[in-house]
Amino acid sequence: LEVLLKQVLDSTGFDGLTELFLLDLQNYQELNFAYQNGETVRPNIAFTAASTMKIPIMVSVFNRADDPVSNEILEQIGLMIERSENDPADRLMENALGGNLGPLLVTDDLVELGFENTFLAGYFYPGAPLLKRIETPANRRSDVNTNPDIYNQTTSAEMGMMLGDIYQCGGALKAVFEGQISQAECQTMIDFLALNRIGVLIQAGIPEGTRLAHKHGWITETDGLIHAISDAGIVYTPGGNYVLVIFMYHPVQLIFDTANFVMAELSSAIYNYYNIPFE
Repeated sequence: LEVLLKQVLDSTGFDGLTELFLLDLQNYQELNFAYQNGETVRPNIAFTAASTMKIPIMVSVFNRADDPVSNEILEQIGLMIERSENDPADRLMENALGGNLGPLLVTDDLVELGFENTFLAGYFYPGAPLLKRIETPANRRSDVNTNPDIYNQTTSAEMGMMLGDIYQCGGALKAVFEGQISQAECQTMIDFLALNRIGVLIQAGIPEGTRLAHKHGWITETDGLIHAISDAGIVYTPGGNYVLVIFMYHPVQLIFDTANFVMAELSSAIYNYYNIPFE
């Protein structure tokens, strides 16, 4: 499958950097590689998390908010995930988590879960202060640099492992937050992610009607251009369910249509791998 996916990347002609993480939810085998211009790059690269960071925010809210979670909080989560709005994310961190330090509480939860390369160091609103400058093994690498946002970063593997933990409502979530996040709350998180129907990126590569619980992310940088686009989701298929996370970066400009085409091709190849038709 890895060979096939690299051939897919070659066939698209994309000259930027792509990192892919795949987690088989039947046997929990993982595939994680980075690739650029026909060359394999060591994975675990620091990328701007953008709105994929709203997945960890959601987990922290369910971990820290009063039980049962209020309808008002659930409404804000819906706006944050389904519509990818930033204001509800900020309000959740301020009101349901820890006031001015809400983003750092999300990071504290990530550290407890064992994610050393994923963090949130400030709110989303323009001009928000940087609460802490955070170094990670991923952003200290000198061999590759995606110029990740100093406010929020992740790797494809860590975002994928978080989705895997939500799917099974176990693993690190159960061990670290024992009794704080129930099976029903994990399912609620998946249901929120499944409302995010945008018809592009990973979703563009799977048959219509396929259940996909995901969060996409991209931002316009200070130069007015997009340089990184990502999508992270759980894909439900007849041939087996899997977590798929794709991060893409281009130092000059990442054209959305290009990123959408590349992700859709990768997503389609993986879906077909899991659902090989038999005569």
